[in-house]
Amino acid sequence: MLNIIKSKLKNTYKKKSLNNNKKITIRNKDLVPTVRDWKNIIYVYNKNSLSLIPVASRLVMKLIKGYFDSYNLNIETKLRKEKLRRRLRKLSTNKIFISNGEFKHTNDNVNITLYVYNRQKLNYLLKLKKKYIDIFKKAEFVKKLKLIKKIGLDIFNKQNNKSLILNKVLPNYSSKVYSVQNIYYRNFLKKSLKRFKYYMYYKQLLYINKAKFENSYLQGLINLVSKIYKKNVEFNIINLKYFYFNSDIFTQPLVLKLRKKRKLLRYLKALVRKVKIKDIKLNERSKSFFILENLFNLNNFDNTNNVLNKLMQHNKTSSKYLKKVILKDIKFKKVSGVRLVAAGRLTRRYTASRSQYKVRYTGNLLNAYSSIKGYPSAVIRGTYKPNIQYTKLNSKSRIGSFGIKGWVSGV
Repeated sequence: MLNIIKSKLKNTYKKKSLNNNKKITIRNKDLVPTVRDWKNIIYVYNKNSLSLIPVASRLVMKLIKGYFDSYNLNIETKLRKEKLRRRLRKLSTNKIFISNGEFKHTNDNVNITLYVYNRQKLNYLLKLKKKYIDIFKKAEFVKKLKLIKKIGLDIFNKQNNKSLILNKVLPNYSSKVYSVQNIYYRNFLKKSLKRFKYYMYYKQLLYINKAKFENSYLQGLINLVSKIYKKNVEFNIINLKYFYFNSDIFTQPLVLKLRKKRKLLRYLKALVRKVKIKDIKLNERSKSFFILENLFNLNNFDNTNNVLNKLMQHNKTSSKYLKKVILKDIKFKKVSGVRLVAAGRLTRRYTASRSQYKVRYTGNLLNAYSSIKGYPSAVIRGTYKPNIQYTKLNSKSRIGSFGIKGWVSGV
């Protein structure tokens, strides 16, 4: 076993001489995690059971997306003037966007990693901020309540005077007085407290949105998924700050918009324009802290321990330095470029005699460390670059089908 490791180290670290006769050490390839290479990681003794994994993962993703797309019909219909139609609700971008899951299987457990962009929460918070937050400023709120009280008392006095007059003229009217007053007051209070009522509805929707990520509500989904795999299930949910950090989430809004209205160029430009790419500085990758030749030498275990001990002592004194070292070594921290391709029956006519093909991009999809710095890099599944995440989605509208391809590059 030791000889295999030694031979690997000799092959991965090579010495290269330049014109100035200096020798530099080339780093080994940046190997990509296997979860990024394949969506399912599993080892099984019986190879026939492997054929069921893609079907199971597809079914599980449908369940997960259905769970996060669930909504409260009773509250949402109160906030809308028009009737809530099921088709329009499906095509709405006011939802929680979810990437394809990364499944890691063990003997008794399945770890499912999901990347999530909670657009619904941001929309509700924005509406609350624009319309309703100003209402609850202390002075404004007290002023409004005093005004409601004053107008309410005036109405009450007027209604009493009218009821006394009508009671003298119409003797049977006395039984209906209180019912008429109640209806009048109820309508008045509804109008005056309309904005407060909508504020409470939005607060309820925010609570429902938050509850979807809590363990008590997720338990029902976990039970369903565990029945499919016949194993324990764990969810790792990663909330993204921006929607373009994941290619699956980046392409999903475009598909939904094109199914409603076929304004292809406008949506493509708008989506690419939202991507913020800052100036990227390439850092020198950190070299190894100890000599590799001595690392697996049986006679030099004490030397290796001493080097590691010194390293730990140095990092104990300054936690900021340790953070810098870790953050420096993390790959693909920033987005360096995105690209979108849309093709298919996307003309505005209802009889689409020909298909359209449009491309929009910003930044670049190059692997900066390999192309500029010269570091060697591995490839995923033989052809795909490790710095690029690629998604292909297809859908259909009333006039025909179309496809969307999305690339997101990191550095």
